[in-house]
Amino acid sequence: MGLFPRAGAGVALTLLFACGASQSPATDPARRDAAAPRVVPSVAPPLAPVSDGTIARSELLPVLDAGLGHFLRGVRVEASLSEGAFEGYRLTHLYPDDPRFQAIDLRPGDVVLRVNRRPIERPEQAQRVWDELRVASQLLVEYRREGEDRALRFAIVD
Repeated sequence: MGLFPRAGAGVALTLLFACGASQSPATDPARRDAAAPRVVPSVAPPLAPVSDGTIARSELLPVLDAGLGHFLRGVRVEASLSEGAFEGYRLTHLYPDDPRFQAIDLRPGDVVLRVNRRPIERPEQAQRVWDELRVASQLLVEYRREGEDRALRFAIVD
């Protein structure tokens, strides 16, 4: 099962899709300067440390059916920039009163970079990853904490 207890689908997905909830003008496509530099995702090197867990597909599907918007409640993020370019979303609030999140190594201040190796800067990117989870074999959240790249990996099991 990995380094932490089996996580429910809601817990793991909230970690991943918090990024799509940002209301920051810096990342709102309607407000962003067209000339602003954009980060093009590249294949990331292996990350360390990696924490593993599992999600039962039977728990995942009802969460996906409820929709991404419903899922994003209780999560607050802000854009994180590096040298003026978007790098990810910094968590500022992540269901602090929900004990299920205490066992998962993701906390306020961490910057979520990618989900399942895909960028999630724009809402349509987050929605694409959300939709792909119906048939995915894993959920991978790449994030940065205090300059160190890390990952959470959840096997999606039938």
